[in-house]
Amino acid sequence: MKVILGITGSIAAYKSLELIRLLKKNGNEVRVILTASATRFVTPLSCQTLSEEEVYTEQFLLTKGIKHLSFAEWGDILVIAPATANIIAKASGGIGDDLLSTTVISFPKPILFVPAMDAEMWNNKIVQRNVKSLKELGYFILEPTTGALASGKIGRGRFPPVERIYKKILAVSSNYPSLKGKRILITGGRTEEDIDPVRVLTNRASGLLAKELYEASVCRDAEAKLIMGENNVQLSEDTDLIRVRTSKEMLYYLKDSLFWCDILIMAAAVGDYIPKEKRGEKIHSPSFKLELMRNPDLLATIRKEKGKKIFVGFSLEDKDALKRAREKIKLKDLDFIVMNPSSAIGSANIEASILKKSGKIINLGSMSKWELANRILDECLSISLSD
Repeated sequence: MKVILGITGSIAAYKSLELIRLLKKNGNEVRVILTASATRFVTPLSCQTLSEEEVYTEQFLLTKGIKHLSFAEWGDILVIAPATANIIAKASGGIGDDLLSTTVISFPKPILFVPAMDAEMWNNKIVQRNVKSLKELGYFILEPTTGALASGKIGRGRFPPVERIYKKILAVSSNYPSLKGKRILITGGRTEEDIDPVRVLTNRASGLLAKELYEASVCRDAEAKLIMGENNVQLSEDTDLIRVRTSKEMLYYLKDSLFWCDILIMAAAVGDYIPKEKRGEKIHSPSFKLELMRNPDLLATIRKEKGKKIFVGFSLEDKDALKRAREKIKLKDLDFIVMNPSSAIGSANIEASILKKSGKIINLGSMSKWELANRILDECLSISLSD
């Protein structure tokens, strides 16, 4: 993918250097446009070193033709990150008085704005009007997050995590349909059940798919919440997150949050068994007998509260996968179930199939968990549109 990155004069401009690095790491070509005010925060040399390309700061150069028209031919997507209130106003009003703003006007492919500014500026009625105007014109906006700002205040206006910006770029370039208006509740990670004060019964689930489901939902304009067990992933600091450890805790918060959602995606690896009793002290004997009992299935427990919600489950099996998946769809009243082998646990890629309530099987083949997350969301959207 060929990415044109426009950097404007915000204190968050230095974070765009990390975005360049991440884009390059994943095999993309990057060309950078710096506005005059952006050069006060980052240098052309820094951008050139990381992008391995010439950096552009002036509109009219006597070499290689008219720059903004050349960009329109070369790039696949234009990303303005950070986007100040100034560039948002220019774009909304059709003003082209420097290289970046004229490139916005002439660029015929997707354009993504990633605003970053103080909360008072972001909440200003004029800025919000301009943002709304850009959305209505078909431009993409990754809205700022809430957190500590350059002013020292806490509020909305913070530059989103670089990894999320990258995922938003992927979502826009892949032309994934918007999920605006949808509320998606996701469970993920693994549960732990106490054997004694220091030992637990658990599994090797990493929580990566749940993270990708959350990020994909946000990048596609949905509201998302994540109930997360123990995991091996780093979540964005602004993740709408409930942390749990045991299956009992997960069930409690699942019931507590279910009213809120339109879609429930149960990606957590909840233990099938729990110790029959927890020892009050650490076990010291050279051998001991651990007696287990079946753990109630969480989805089956809440199925009566489903209503018109979309329920998505998972079936991790190495034998009789289709038979077991069909049983689970019926038992849990699922709209569809994602089938995958045990080798998927902890891995970056996954081989999966979808079994729909109708009995139709969709073989997805091998893909990244980001791609699977979006395929699951596409299926949820398809079901919601058909109702």
